[in-house]
Order: sequence, then C-alpha cells, then structure tokens
Amino acid sequence: MRDLFRSLMKWPICFLAWVLVGTGVFFALNAAGQKGWIAVAVTAGGVLLMTLVWFVLLKKHMADSVAQLSTETSTGLEERMMQLANPYALIGENGKIVWRNEAFDQMLDDYGTDQMVLTDKLGDIFPDAERFWSRWLEQEAKDAKEANENEAEPQPEAVAKAALAAPDEVNETPYRHYLSLGDRVYAADVRRVESEAGFATLMLSDETEHLQTLIQLRDEKNVSGLCYVDNFEELLKSTETEQHSLLSAIIEQRITKYFQKYNGITCKTERDRFYISMDAKGLRSVTADRFSLLSDVKTIKLGNTTPVTLSIAFGCDGENYDENMDLARTAMDLALARGGDQAIVKNPEEVEYFGGKALGEAALTRVKARVKAQAMRELMAGKDQIFVMGHNFADNDSFGASVAVYRMAVSLHKEAHIVLNNVSFSVRPLFERFETDPDYPREMFLKSADAEKRIRDNALVILVDTSRAVMSDCPALLEKTDQIVVIDHHRQASDSVTAILSYVEPYASSACEMLAEIMQYFGEELEPNALEAESIYSGIIVDTNNFADRTSARTFEAAAYLKRCGADLVKVKKLLRENYTEYRAKADTTCRAEIFMDGYAFSECDAEGLDSPTIVGAQAANELLNISGIKASFVFTKLKDTVFVSARSIDEVNVQLICERLGGGGHLSVAGVQMKDVSVEEAMDRVKETIKLMVKEGAI
Repeated sequence: MRDLFRSLMKWPICFLAWVLVGTGVFFALNAAGQKGWIAVAVTAGGVLLMTLVWFVLLKKHMADSVAQLSTETSTGLEERMMQLANPYALIGENGKIVWRNEAFDQMLDDYGTDQMVLTDKLGDIFPDAERFWSRWLEQEAKDAKEANENEAEPQPEAVAKAALAAPDEVNETPYRHYLSLGDRVYAADVRRVESEAGFATLMLSDETEHLQTLIQLRDEKNVSGLCYVDNFEELLKSTETEQHSLLSAIIEQRITKYFQKYNGITCKTERDRFYISMDAKGLRSVTADRFSLLSDVKTIKLGNTTPVTLSIAFGCDGENYDENMDLARTAMDLALARGGDQAIVKNPEEVEYFGGKALGEAALTRVKARVKAQAMRELMAGKDQIFVMGHNFADNDSFGASVAVYRMAVSLHKEAHIVLNNVSFSVRPLFERFETDPDYPREMFLKSADAEKRIRDNALVILVDTSRAVMSDCPALLEKTDQIVVIDHHRQASDSVTAILSYVEPYASSACEMLAEIMQYFGEELEPNALEAESIYSGIIVDTNNFADRTSARTFEAAAYLKRCGADLVKVKKLLRENYTEYRAKADTTCRAEIFMDGYAFSECDAEGLDSPTIVGAQAANELLNISGIKASFVFTKLKDTVFVSARSIDEVNVQLICERLGGGGHLSVAGVQMKDVSVEEAMDRVKETIKLMVKEGAI
C-alpha cells in the first residue's frame, strides 16, 4: 500500500517537469525564430505516453493493494468476530449454521451440547428457533427500518414472563426474538446480510438475569383487597348469643390463615369487613386456587342455619396504591351487586370473576325496596320527562316492568314514554290492548328514533330488566343524558351502565317482582289498574316458569299485591298461550337436541316462520330441563347476522358464568349471549369449548 502512495506522488511530479521542459524549449525556439510547434507536439506526445504507462502500472498496483487490504481486513474482522464476547453466527437460508464464533461454541460447551458441524441447523440447538425462522424468511424482503417502526414495542414485564415461562411464545419485532437453552434465555437479534447468498447474522445476548429482575419487580407489586362477610347479621340471628364471639373469631381465623399462605396481610376494619394487602405473585397463586376460601368458610357450623358467604375483591396493576384501592372498591361494588358469594379481580383493563356458583337467597325484609322507592320518587319528581325501556326483543318481564314505571311517572303527572322497537308474539296481546285503550295516549310507546328526537335536557331514563347499554332497546338514548336509573334482577357485568340510582337484586325472580314491591311504597296516589297489573303479573309468570323457578316468599307477595289490584289470572293465562306454529317449533327444537358431556343439552331453533323466535328458543330451553339428567340446556337461534343463545339450568350449573365468558350474562339459572357474524355450528363449538375449559378449571 505504501508503494501505491509513492507512485501516486511521483508521477504528477514527472508530468510537471516534462511540461516545464517543453514550455522552456518552446519559448527558446520562438526567440531564435525556429519552429516552436515541434516542442509543443513533443511535449504533448510525451504527456500522453506517460499517462498511458501510469494508468497501466497504477491499475495493477491498485488491484494488488486492494486485494491485500481486503485479505488483511477480512482476517482481522474474522479474528475480532471470533473473539467477540457475544455468541455470533452466520445462518443460511435453510436455517443451517455456516459459521460461528468461539463464544457460540463456549455457550454450547457450558450446557453440555455436543459440538456441531457447520452444516447443522439452528433448530438442532434451539428447538424454539424453528417457530420464528420461517416467519423471518417471509419478512426478510421487507424494508427493515419500516417494519421495525410499525411493530409495537412489547411491555417488558409481559416479555419477561413469556420469555422465561415459554420463550417460543415471544416475538418482539421482525428481528428480535427469545431463545432458550438450558436454564438460560437469550435475546436473538437476526439481521439479513445484503448478498445474493441470502445469509443472516445471529447475535445472542444472555437476558436471563434481566428478565428475572423484571419478573421479580412484577411479582413484588402491591395489590389491594377487600373481604366482606355477606350475611353477618343473618348469621348472628341464627346463632346462639354465647356463640357470636366464637363465630366471628372462626371466620376471622379462616380468612387470615388463607391469605397468610400466600404472603398476604389481613387487617380487620369492621366486625364483618377486612382489608388485605399482598403482592402480585400471591394474588396469582390465589386466583390459581380459584379462591377456595369461598367454599371453605361455608363449612363453618356453630348452630347457624345459613352458610357463611364472602365477597372478595382485589385491585391490581394500578399506577399506585390509591388506584389499586379504587379498583378494589369498584370490584367489591360489582361483587355485591351480583349477589355476593364470589371473588372479583379487577385491573384497569379487565375484570375476572371467581365463585358465584350457588343460588342465593332473597332478603326476608323489603327495607331496600322501600328506600329505593322513595329515592326514585324524588328523582322522578324533579324531571320533566321520563323515558323507560327494557332490553331489545322485549319479553313479558321487560314489558311489564316498563308499564309499571310508566304508571309511576304518570301518577306524578310527568310526561312519560316507553321505548319499544319490536313487539314479540307473547307481548303483542297486551301491547294491542294498550294501543286501543282510549285512556292511554298514542305517544305512550315510541320507537328509538322518535325517543331520540323528543328527549330534552331535564329528562330521566329508566332502564329495566337489563343493566347493559348494548342490550337496551335504544343505546343512543343513554348517551344523551347522565340521568339514568337501573332496575334489574340480573347479575351486573363489567360494562353495566353508570347510573345515579341502581337497584339490582340478583335473587329476585323478575324485574316485575321488584317493581311490584316498589309500587307499594311509591305513594298512596299510585294504584295500577287491571290491565297494568296483568302486564306486570305476566312478567312474573314468564320469568318464574309459572312459579316453578327462582321463587321466594316475596315473589308470592308481589303476585298477591297485583291480584288485589285487579289482575285476572285467567286472562293472563290466555294471553300467554302459544300459537300452533310456535308450539310445533318448540317441539321440533326439543326433538333435535343433542346431549353433550352427559349433562348439557344443545339444540337449534329454526327462526323461519316464527314471530318471536328468540322467545320460542328460550321456552324450548326450559322444556329441555324437564329431561332427566340434564344439568343445563342451550338453544341457538339465528336471526340475520346474530346467533341468540338461550341458556337455562335448575340448580347444578350456573349458566350465567358460562354466558359471561362468552360476552353475555343474565341470572344464575337463566342467561343468554348474542354472537355476531358466526354460524350456529360455530356458536355451538364456542359454548362447548367454554364448558370444557370451565369444567377443567373447576369454575362450574
């Protein structure tokens, strides 16, 4: 290389000297009167000749020098890559290792892996490498920078958890992956080599300690919890006075010992309430145990006739302790609204439910109904408009509850409307009687579009028989005001409407039963007529399956009140009779049923020719429960692009938990779910897979 530089410096000096000599000769000849052009020609010829000679010699020297430099550089680079601290390898298109450095070999030696020849595949060393290699090959033609910018960065904690638990499930970017070897986890950086051979470089970095630190930090995060004894007062009443202290001590001991197993600290804040502090690792262990404390406390027997039930709530993944506590309080409100006897874990993104398998008991007193009645009266009295609506495809319970609220609003001389879009076969006889009765205005029933146009600022929307906006007859109406009241007998879901007044009683038989109780405390001027009483009574009849399911003493008291108001039971029975087409469709649905897992009945209800196919499907689900050995029934009805699933059970299975996993909800023994853009077969498969999973988990 030095000779090349000397040559580059020598030849320009020679050119300059030759030109200077030629120029001097030219001027000398001109001064002597000789022909100066001869000197110019000789000079130019000499320069041309030297240029040709220089080009040939320089080209040869340049090629030799570059070849020598390339050899020296490649050797130096290879030596440096060979001595690189990180394992480094060159991979061919077929996933075979064509070159590797000493650190790579040392890594294999450390874990007892046999030395491999250069033609062995990367997958022979890292079995989980096969997963991403084919995907990387598909993406290698894409622009690396653009792909990297478009790829979302993963959360470090999620990457750490997945990398150590199952590295084959982690895929950060098109270039960075995680591979496991022995008890170590390596971050693998894969880069394409711009060559026709299609090679790729593989750089490994030992991320084990880093990931373990991330996991440790995640495990040590604090979570906040609350634990309430649902029925503490009832327990004391059913226990001898001298046993009260012992009963309270045993309950506290069971709760404290259970959470101590998982490094939790329990603090008693009231006689029936506890605060729990523990780390995230302990909470994961508790959820894996599925809160067996819920069933454990039910074994406490000190003369109490009712079992001990708990409501447990945890808040996690918040930004700080305060946020976790707020999440825990929200989860506890949800657990109590769903009837208690369950545990709920809530983070900012989702809610997870545990327990709640058994049917509960309705409260013996109606104090809560009286308090809610007075609160509703005060709210309604201060509003100019009252809009009431139930769930879409209204049944008798939804319709009857809406009529009850309408009567309450009219008794206060308020403008009131019932939002009703679809009139089912079972509801139509009652609907037509209201439509033809001159005592009721034409605007009593409104479609969704009309209700949205009529609503003004000082309006109150009352949602009955559902607490979810997506299930209501007019979700847009709920967005036009924050003055919302919810009256429902189904368990609340995580997407329930935010209401200024909420009366949710999961152990009530129907929304009509709840409204019948409220009407008795609403005011003396309120007295429903016979038609209104029959509408409300029909809702109780349908939801209790003629007083066979979910009835309590309060259910019969509500029915007795409606009877005193003039409800004609014979008329109600006639109104609820089925026509021949629907009766036959129900029979066909029952005949086509298949039995799954020796206890679950599945069938499809053909909607063709039916006025109210979803109601027929629900009735068929009830009929299937009459078959011996059936724990739960599921009937699927396809309407347009939606499959409606009616789920029913008696006392062995909580179908509400099953439907909740699928995005639905309902009552412990009466539930449902809607699935869009799926076939009936696909919907059945989803329900079956959910049942299998929940049985395996012990959730049902």
